[in-house]
Amino acid sequence: MRDLRPAGWVIRTYRDRPSLQPDQLYLEAIGRPVWEPEHRAAGLRQISSKTRRLVLERDGHACRRCGHAAGEAYADDPSAHVRLTVGHVNPHRSGSAAEAEDLIAECARCNETVKHLTGVQMTKEQVWDRVTELRRRDKQELLDWMKADGRAMSQMERVWAMYRQLPAVLREDLKRDLDGLLGS
Repeated sequence: MRDLRPAGWVIRTYRDRPSLQPDQLYLEAIGRPVWEPEHRAAGLRQISSKTRRLVLERDGHACRRCGHAAGEAYADDPSAHVRLTVGHVNPHRSGSAAEAEDLIAECARCNETVKHLTGVQMTKEQVWDRVTELRRRDKQELLDWMKADGRAMSQMERVWAMYRQLPAVLREDLKRDLDGLLGS
């Protein structure tokens, strides 16, 4: 599916069509014939599932752009939940490889925004203005994140990311167990 969609194929899931079950797909439109040599590269990105899993685990199952974790509701739209994708640090069409170091975890919202913001991104000066407004302690923490090329997650945030990856039934069990442990 991931290879076919960029080639113009429209494939719906239960997220798009509530009448579908989680294991069902609906082919809405056929795109370019990627099985023919002249169309083969039209959509193929060739990010292996091993690389995809490595990137999501490395990034703590959270969007590297906005920080939202998989499955969380967006603050501005509680009915919408974060769906993580793996995006290229540099656009795929610019020759970015499908290696883990060229990829980041992004929510679908940020991934789409970045595609449409090419050339409209903030300037270094605009970002610098915001950096200078931070408290000294926050500037140091930001510098640490920059040096690490990622934000260090607390133990609680790591456990939260693991929890969000569990199926809903197991999340409910775990929530009930913790509630019992705390005597709430």
